[in-house]
Amino acid sequence: MSLTKPKIVGKSKIIKDIIKLTKQVGDYDLNVLISGESGVGKELVARALHYYSIRSKEPFIKINCAAIPGELLESELFGYEKGSFTGANSLRIGKFELAKSGTIFLDEIGEISIGLQAKLLQVLQDRCYYRVGGHREIKTTARVVAATNRNLEAEITAGSFREDLFYRLSTICIHIPPLRERKEDILPLVDYFIKEFKKQYPNKELSLSPDIAEVFLKYHWPGNIRELYNYVQRLFVLVDFKPVKGELLDKIKEADPVVLNINGSMDEIGESITNCIKKKDIPSLKEIKDSVTKKVERMVILKILNETNWNRKETAKLLKISYRALLYKMKGMKITPPPGVR
Repeated sequence: MSLTKPKIVGKSKIIKDIIKLTKQVGDYDLNVLISGESGVGKELVARALHYYSIRSKEPFIKINCAAIPGELLESELFGYEKGSFTGANSLRIGKFELAKSGTIFLDEIGEISIGLQAKLLQVLQDRCYYRVGGHREIKTTARVVAATNRNLEAEITAGSFREDLFYRLSTICIHIPPLRERKEDILPLVDYFIKEFKKQYPNKELSLSPDIAEVFLKYHWPGNIRELYNYVQRLFVLVDFKPVKGELLDKIKEADPVVLNINGSMDEIGESITNCIKKKDIPSLKEIKDSVTKKVERMVILKILNETNWNRKETAKLLKISYRALLYKMKGMKITPPPGVR
């Protein structure tokens, strides 16, 4: 069954680039890894990749790897034979088989176990697999698109995600920034949602007032597009701006950032911690660790790049990481060569 045309809405450069990329890579048999926070629209981009591909008339099969217990996920992906385990009363077709020559979308790929990661890697390499309890080899021509809200490079370092699987999945990487980093997309999205709701409720009208539009632009949208959609739906149904405006203003006030300064002297850091304690807004140790790690990693990479005259292969060797991992880190940290260096 073919998909209806997915509508990726936005006027920011990054969204325009993503739309262009989905069309560019659609007809190539390349695995794609989509990253970004929950609610940014990763599934929509996956559907666009399928729609613009030569596989568009074939099935698009989604599986949420986080929603299925680890011990059941293997049989969901590959199926099982009758009698292969207690409760297997009949043959079960897996998602890879259902996808045929279409697209299988592995949402939240970072949630699968190391053992299953190895089996998935084998499928991607050999393009064949066995059902659980089965002895007949089954070939697959499905294209794999995966998505994650995790930092898979950090998971690789922690030993919870296979580096070889990461590279096999990420032939093409698409990162979707959170809505708070592309606020120029907020009002176009609101307009689009209003038009969609108007189709459902033709007797209703909604026109966003300038003051609520200003609040929408100020709010940080931790739930991203999904949260924005819910608020617009509430406005459309209730046609009452006051409760929504008040709620968002309260959230904006609560989220007024109390920044922990980790870049100063020990005295400055201590003073910053005291201020956070007073406002009862202390970052978690994990947030502090992640922030410090990113800053130190970036500083070290830049230092070694400069010392090696921007020889990326030599830098990767000195850092004891793969060349591809270095390039991925540089892209994520927005590290670009100085003028005149290629």
